[in-house]
Amino acid sequence: MTRTTVIGLDGVPHWLLEELAAEGVMPATRELLGQGALRPLRAPVPDISSTSWVTFLTGADPGRHGVYGFIDLEPGGYGTFFPRLPDVRAPLLWEHVPGDCAILNVPGTYPAPPVRGTLISGFVAPDFDRAVHPPEERAPLRELDYRLDVDIDDPVGDPDGFMDEVEAALAARRAAFRRHLERRPRLAVCVITETDRVHHFHWRSLRTPGSPLHDRILRFYRRVDEAIAELAELAGDGALMIVSDHGFGPADAQFYLNAWLRREGYLALPADAPDLRGIDGATRAFALDPGRLYFNHRDRFPGGGDLDRPALKAELAARLAALRLGDGGAVTEGGPGRPLVGEVLDGAHLYAGPEAHRAPDLVVMPAHGVQVRGSWTQAEPIAPGPLTGTHTRHDATFWLRGDHGRGTVEMRDVAPTILACLGVPPGPAMEGVPVTGAPAGRGSGVPGGGSGVPGEPGVRARRTPVTP
Repeated sequence: MTRTTVIGLDGVPHWLLEELAAEGVMPATRELLGQGALRPLRAPVPDISSTSWVTFLTGADPGRHGVYGFIDLEPGGYGTFFPRLPDVRAPLLWEHVPGDCAILNVPGTYPAPPVRGTLISGFVAPDFDRAVHPPEERAPLRELDYRLDVDIDDPVGDPDGFMDEVEAALAARRAAFRRHLERRPRLAVCVITETDRVHHFHWRSLRTPGSPLHDRILRFYRRVDEAIAELAELAGDGALMIVSDHGFGPADAQFYLNAWLRREGYLALPADAPDLRGIDGATRAFALDPGRLYFNHRDRFPGGGDLDRPALKAELAARLAALRLGDGGAVTEGGPGRPLVGEVLDGAHLYAGPEAHRAPDLVVMPAHGVQVRGSWTQAEPIAPGPLTGTHTRHDATFWLRGDHGRGTVEMRDVAPTILACLGVPPGPAMEGVPVTGAPAGRGSGVPGGGSGVPGEPGVRARRTPVTP
């Protein structure tokens, strides 16, 4: 029976994995990488865990599966909610698998649904009991001191205490992975999320040799390497894959989009407003994390006005692209200073499918070193924060044992590739395709698909034009 194991490394860019392997920090990973091509993976937009892991689970982009972020708008109004698994509008990966599955710590899978096998929800998962299926698995996990997420108290003020918690969470997660993979499920997906937590708060320490926390983070990565080696051994001769949901890079500037919109007269909502329900016709645009811009048009929102959306789209895109951050922290349009915005993407061109009507009008993508934030309670466009690392879209990780293809892989292509490893055709709602025709395991293969080279059969062209 064909088996497939997927190792998820939340927030690990392909170049960092390659660097740590080459430097001897991750020797087991280095040995594995020689058995296939380590390729960049492009995350969907926005490049955050909630959206990207749902794309991983469905083989579809947000316009079809309907998850655009950790927070979204209730239909027909300004109320917000946290999307959960029942809000996903596309069939899920395990529904296509003929056999038991172990879906372990994948973000966005709360509450845990009944599956054939085991599902332990990843973050955000507020209730332990509702995060575990079947119910009899709850007690063994508690005995392992299993954490649904790292308990972050003061990751910056107490970095060693934070790393203690990260390492304890990883150890318990490894034990849970072993317990469930020893049962030899047909499909196992095991996601390590502690990497993302370390990167957000201590990216600067990771990338700065000699910093007080640098060596300890490298020791943490040695533990990650041990986890990868253990999972690879448990995978046996089956197909083996390593994938991340997005990449990572530095963040030394926090740009609060709603604060800028308020300053420039687009948003009529006080910074002390408890929610967005105070928006009325005086507002032309507002944002949700991490950079989703919505136009307050009456066709979509009860308090909206009669806006010239094409003109507003062009105006905002041009102004945002011109924003510069000066040495003193002032935000100006044009002139000297570093760019705050890398590109502005048009939602009408970016998203297609039955849920595209819920998409943002524009998505503001950050310039290098900038994190775009959607909080409406921040008064100033630039404000300090505890994070030193932020997500990147184009340098996530894809590796499949036996695949020696080239080029970038799209996240929507991962689910069809997993099913191909299992000898199962893609689901009819999947927008991706298998990315390789190379053998996937020791003696198994992936049928069909293209080479992974952009423009060749098997890889869809990017449909995200930049609005000038």
